[in-house]
Amino acid sequence: MQGDDSAARREEVRTFWTGPQLSFYEALSLKSLLATGATVVLYSYEDHLIVPDGVELRDANDILSEEVLRQYNADSDKGWSRHADLFRYIMLHRFGGWYVDLDVICLRDRLPPAEMYVARADAATIFNTIMKFPAGCPALADLVARAQRILPTADRALTEEARVVIGPKLLSEVLSEHGLDDRAEPRAKAYEIPFQEALAFFNPAQCEEIEARLADSDFAHLWNGAWTTLRIPKTYGPPPGSWLDVMFRRFDIRVSEHGRLQYDALVSWVMEDCLLEEFKIRTGGGSIDKDTVAAFGAEIERIGWQPRDRLYRPPVNTDAVPVDGSSPLAQTSAPQTVRSFWHGARLGPYRLLCLKSFADRGHRVEVFSYDTDFAAPDWLTVRDARDILPAQEVLSPLPQGGGAIHGDLFRYALLERLGGWWIDPDVMLMQPDLPDTDLFVAGHDAFGQIPPAVVKCPPGYPLIKAALTHARALGGDHARWSRVGAPLWTALVAEHEAGALRLASEPLGPVSWFTVPDLFDPARMDRLSQQAAATCFLRLQDEVWRRAGIPAWLAPPEGSFLGMLLQRHGIDTGFPASLEFGELNRWIRHMYRAVQAERADPSVALDARLS
Repeated sequence: MQGDDSAARREEVRTFWTGPQLSFYEALSLKSLLATGATVVLYSYEDHLIVPDGVELRDANDILSEEVLRQYNADSDKGWSRHADLFRYIMLHRFGGWYVDLDVICLRDRLPPAEMYVARADAATIFNTIMKFPAGCPALADLVARAQRILPTADRALTEEARVVIGPKLLSEVLSEHGLDDRAEPRAKAYEIPFQEALAFFNPAQCEEIEARLADSDFAHLWNGAWTTLRIPKTYGPPPGSWLDVMFRRFDIRVSEHGRLQYDALVSWVMEDCLLEEFKIRTGGGSIDKDTVAAFGAEIERIGWQPRDRLYRPPVNTDAVPVDGSSPLAQTSAPQTVRSFWHGARLGPYRLLCLKSFADRGHRVEVFSYDTDFAAPDWLTVRDARDILPAQEVLSPLPQGGGAIHGDLFRYALLERLGGWWIDPDVMLMQPDLPDTDLFVAGHDAFGQIPPAVVKCPPGYPLIKAALTHARALGGDHARWSRVGAPLWTALVAEHEAGALRLASEPLGPVSWFTVPDLFDPARMDRLSQQAAATCFLRLQDEVWRRAGIPAWLAPPEGSFLGMLLQRHGIDTGFPASLEFGELNRWIRHMYRAVQAERADPSVALDARLS
């Protein structure tokens, strides 16, 4: 044991600070590092800093002259960030050992015993907040040289992109080129709580959740950048009972009980900032007048609003437990809003199942309808479809009775205006997180077409504008409305596909148009469960149900995959009876053969798919 202690004390952790006196939170970071038994050295251009006992204060000019900063945007606060990046690279190359930012808490009694330590913030990015390298490491020499070449020609550090020009992206590139990127620790080791959840550290209701999520972590990153953006004051202690309060007590950071932040007040400040940012985005940042503010408020009231994930991620429901007694459903770490459309008296149990699969993971589900009084559960937000299109453009009576619904037109109009996720109400979410991308288009289906059942894009995206133009051109020609679904979407995606457009490599789950019986077949339950567990989405293929006449108000056969999903998500509408698989299978197979006979293209051989 004595040998282990001596080895730990030989570790040196270096860090950097510029600005005012250290707050409670920087002191917390330093004390957590001291508690590992390491030597902790703080470099600063300020010689009057008050530091915790045991911390060595050294002159940062010994590493990098303060004059260097004046060459790289001394007139911008963001210039300090670039200076700090260059500082840490030079220091690590010279001395080796650890570098740790002062918004990091070490959660272990000893620093990880590794010659090199970096960690990923996501699959593509290695962060430079916590690093350890041997002195003279060739990758660091390359990193320093490239940073020094970039800075003289970089744009002024007035934007976020310019601020991080020699930050994590450059570090990730250099480590990859030197074959060291595979040595990066996973995100959970150092960055388990992401930037958007920085406020969770202050929330007493999330204390146990944060402790559980950090149980296997070496470090916790408090994300000072988020605090700055959200204007969280560091001159006050954390709310009593919060995770940060636990850390304050663990490392003996003492604050007056009257000098603490209140979580509800923090959330109010943050929401104000988020709402102001939303106003700037939606109004283009122009002049502010009474009419503009009134119009913005009316739109928020009609359509709803959720803080952009870049700034603030509200806590999610961690108590979602399936009624079948299985393990709680894993919750998303990145809640998003999904939107859909419905017209009718009420949503049937299978459509409720699909939509609830998103809500149960912590996502917000909005359904637009021209009948906003239809019965809807409390987890579903109903929006007025008239805010997107007049009813007469989407709903059209037919001469023989009934009506036609131009659902594709509504889809394109909604996406053109609001952007974000569109989900058809026959699509389920099988994973906690939706794909982390600004653009999403599904893969090809069994017919070689791309269904527009799942789409994500920014507002006004050119592909959506083109689809909307084609859909509107059909006017009231009901017979041609179906052509602006998958056939048009497939053609337009091919025309617009580019590097930024993410085309999924797989269709929407393991159930194709030709394998719908598997959903109801108890003998296929285990196999389908395994297949679905590896996919993000599962499409129930509503068109097959309609064509085959499958009753949507009857329960699936006992022991089927669909029955298990209904139990998992707590969908119980008091089915009057259950479907019998043999009979249902005959209906669907008969429909498949009828469709085969209808198709004019003999090259489409369905028989091979019906076995």
